[in-house]
Amino acid sequence: MRTVSPAWRDALPKVACVALCVALVGCASAPQERRWLSLPLDAPPSAAAPTSAPASSVAAASDARATPQIRLQRVQIPEYLQSNRVRFRDSAATLAEWPGVRWAERLEIGLTRHLGLQLAELGQAGWICAEPCNTVPAGGSLQLNYVMLDHDRPAARLHALAQWTLIPPPGSASGPRQGQWRWSEAVLEDTPAGQAAAMARVNAAIARDIAQQLRP
Repeated sequence: MRTVSPAWRDALPKVACVALCVALVGCASAPQERRWLSLPLDAPPSAAAPTSAPASSVAAASDARATPQIRLQRVQIPEYLQSNRVRFRDSAATLAEWPGVRWAERLEIGLTRHLGLQLAELGQAGWICAEPCNTVPAGGSLQLNYVMLDHDRPAARLHALAQWTLIPPPGSASGPRQGQWRWSEAVLEDTPAGQAAAMARVNAAIARDIAQQLRP
């Protein structure tokens, strides 16, 4: 028959107490509910109130959609933003994350989708298509690169530095066209949704600038 030493017998109540405390803490700290964030994708005005159009107009629009002028490549963003975590600057040299919030899709994908919708609304029907395209656009490929897209949370500002390049199609005699854009946008609400809304406004402003220079 195995006997329990007096020292171990005295320690048993303490061990049981520690185990009970750990169990209670585990029950109290239930997993935090996760929310999924996306850029606000504003519907085009025509989608809200569709109207009838002559058959010739519909046919022309279909032809335009079949032969896009420009291919939109995926938007490029800094490495530290290439995550599903929603990050912001809490100082000039450090980043932090919103707790319990994740991007519903990677930020660069959401920015590309949003940019494509904005550009499509600002030009002729079907003048731009996002990769992959069914045809080779005659106008080449558009690449937008965010060198900086930082939410400075203490200052409630979103700072952006973006460069865009229109790469001509193979065999074209023309060279690339380029532009650079710097912007500071107010973050109107100190929430993840406020950050996403500011990013969408900056992306839309860049789309307007690009469309003015490139649209047919």
